[in-house]
Amino acid sequence: MPFRSLRYLALIVGLGTMMAACSSAPSMRRLPDMSFRNLPPVQLDIGRIEVVSQFQPPAQAPHIEFDMPVSPENAVKRWVQDHLQPIGRTGTLRVVIRDASATETPLKTDQGFTGMFKKEQAARVDMSVDIALQMLDDRQFVTAEVSGKQQRSRTEQEGQKLNDRDKLLYDMVDDLIIGLNGDVDGNIRSTFGPWMGMK
Repeated sequence: MPFRSLRYLALIVGLGTMMAACSSAPSMRRLPDMSFRNLPPVQLDIGRIEVVSQFQPPAQAPHIEFDMPVSPENAVKRWVQDHLQPIGRTGTLRVVIRDASATETPLKTDQGFTGMFKKEQAARVDMSVDIALQMLDDRQFVTAEVSGKQQRSRTEQEGQKLNDRDKLLYDMVDDLIIGLNGDVDGNIRSTFGPWMGMK
């Protein structure tokens, strides 16, 4: 085969390889299921736990709860499932989710020529949770209550990949719930003393 033809063939093969590489979608990193089973469990002498959410986020910007690997609300529900254990026969603990918001606010970046040569913080993510744990009597009246709040804020870098954004949001939610646990755990054990463990 003439040398010129070999060069053309190599060029075509190289271009094909480049096009295939460009057209292939980036691999998605699978995040682990969020779990709080590593926390020391709280055993309560009650028959059941119910979760009531008073938080109804709009499915539009700046809210991003609908576009997250794990939303703060679902993380609270998982914390309740993993951490609070009803081991009695009667009685109810109601967990009220008052707030479980997550918002993403664009930040001002340099749109000029110099902005092409630097990576800036392009958005700020804010999350907050506010819950109340209410021990109910047979008439569904609140006889004891523990509440807790936590907030987190971080910024996202310009041009961040989707995988990296998901990891950032996942880690924020995990840290938010761990902070919430630290805020309420001691109060649960003291305020709910009469219901701690089997009588």
